[in-house]
Amino acid sequence: MKVLAIAANSLRRLIRTRANLFFVFALPMLLILVLGLTLGSDTPRIGVHVEGDRTPAVEALIDGLREVEGADLEVFDDVEEATDQLDREDITALVTVPGDYGAALGSGGTTELSYRAIPGGGGFEVQGFVQSVVAAENATERATRLVVAETGLPESEAAALVARAAEGQPAVGVSTVDADGDAFIKADAVGFVAAQELVLFVFVMSMVLAGALIQSKRLGVTRRMLSTSATTIEVVTGEALGRYLVALVQSAVIIVFSALLFGLSWGSWPATLAIVAAFSLVATAAALLVGALVRNESQSQAVGISLGLALAALGGCMVPFEVFPDGLRTVAHITPHAWAIDAFTEVVQRGGGLGQIVTELAVLVAYGLTVLAAAAFMLRRSIIN
Repeated sequence: MKVLAIAANSLRRLIRTRANLFFVFALPMLLILVLGLTLGSDTPRIGVHVEGDRTPAVEALIDGLREVEGADLEVFDDVEEATDQLDREDITALVTVPGDYGAALGSGGTTELSYRAIPGGGGFEVQGFVQSVVAAENATERATRLVVAETGLPESEAAALVARAAEGQPAVGVSTVDADGDAFIKADAVGFVAAQELVLFVFVMSMVLAGALIQSKRLGVTRRMLSTSATTIEVVTGEALGRYLVALVQSAVIIVFSALLFGLSWGSWPATLAIVAAFSLVATAAALLVGALVRNESQSQAVGISLGLALAALGGCMVPFEVFPDGLRTVAHITPHAWAIDAFTEVVQRGGGLGQIVTELAVLVAYGLTVLAAAAFMLRRSIIN
């Protein structure tokens, strides 16, 4: 109960300072919002406008476009709305299906589909998917006409026969890999930024809040705690627990905010929570160590911010590891940030679970416990003296 009371008191002192609330919670969300809006989503959105009736041939085309992996589809009844969304880049490309599409396809004739895209917005890459779907529908229709001509079967039976034959054909798979050859299931720029910012801000803000610990010692708060029946170990544990809870809450805010605003999936929740818990331990231990070694709040902020940003830059929180030379990538893993980024990459972008990040979690926990032991020793000495 004493430990919990000390931790609660530490949290109250944090909340009373509005600047702390801004830097701990508001600033990370604002930065993720700005970067997310700047980077946008890597998932292309294909718009479709049908000028005539939605015949079975048109429906088949729409279904084919809807099945394009890694793209979203939206069908528009109003051409002005579709054009407006394309101009605003809310959709990547706009496909206009003419009214004679079904008749032309059924008779073996030709027709022209309109395709519009914003230059530089990924629309030209999407064009290849659209062309492949149109070619596939055209091939299916030609095969059906051929079966009807050769066998005399009704068109519905011929179409069913062609569909069964198509199911048995081998498919071509496409996968995305990083520079190391590891497969990615979700190459989302916003997701990568959110994971980077979580690691960056949780550590830096924990270091900044180390000044509150120095303030408590300077104002005699810790000595008044010791004047009660609380022991030094209970005071140190309570201070550590208070800062650990702040790191956990800050991580939760970043995760929930990015998930709700950008629809970001953080992968396996047990794995994500394990990473957050382990890295929060590291950040808390580092903050306590700085609070025990530095003499005043100004020095604490200067040392904490400088050290936090330096470790974040070296640990891959500002640029991806793919741009690091091999030697620098090895050096980067002396920081806990690099191990946390590796773990988030495995879970968020490759769909891994707890079993795939055992090494990363073990390293983070080892970092946290080692630094926490040193911090507790130094903090206990500074409180007693």
